Amino acid sequence: MIYQQQDTTFHSAAGHLIHVRRLQFDDAPLLVDIFEHMTSDSRYRRFHQTLDHVSASRMQQEALQIAHADPEKNRCLIAFTDLPGRSGMPIGAVRFVYTGPQEAEVAISIRDDFQNMGIGTQLMQLLAEEARMMGFSRLTADIQNDNLAIWHVFKSLPYPVHRSPDGSFSTIVITLTPQNAGSSSNSTG
Repeated sequence: MIYQQQDTTFHSAAGHLIHVRRLQFDDAPLLVDIFEHMTSDSRYRRFHQTLDHVSASRMQQEALQIAHADPEKNRCLIAFTDLPGRSGMPIGAVRFVYTGPQEAEVAISIRDDFQNMGIGTQLMQLLAEEARMMGFSRLTADIQNDNLAIWHVFKSLPYPVHRSPDGSFSTIVITLTPQNAGSSSNSTG
């Protein structure tokens, strides 16, 4: 599925219809909502630090910074679904931040009650394709070595992925050149 300049939809493994669009200037409250529905463990895996008692003002400030970032060097996609009693519920976001010529760092946040449904994988594929179309050649991420869920997301991408372990973390490099059919460039370094 290629993400273009318009909204995209897909179905989660649990059958939810997921609607994806680019983050907009006034979407900071949606990012806060996703953060508030992540457990302590999910927050630690995403941010690499304990974030159990974050003030409302700090959450808002961080969310505003993401929503107002330069779209030529930063991109964020946000996912929604409809549930009984609540339509358009934000359930996840994936973003990249420019780190150098043709390179950006990626991060993903999915509400705990929507994890392990393939949503993160679909969002990461959409973002990687958008980054490639914008001229980026590499995406990077630092992950905890025991974060098997995010490693699975990266290995599911249709791009070569290289993992370089260093202590309890690994640096992931995704080369935005599609793999040749039948070859596997995913490695564990």
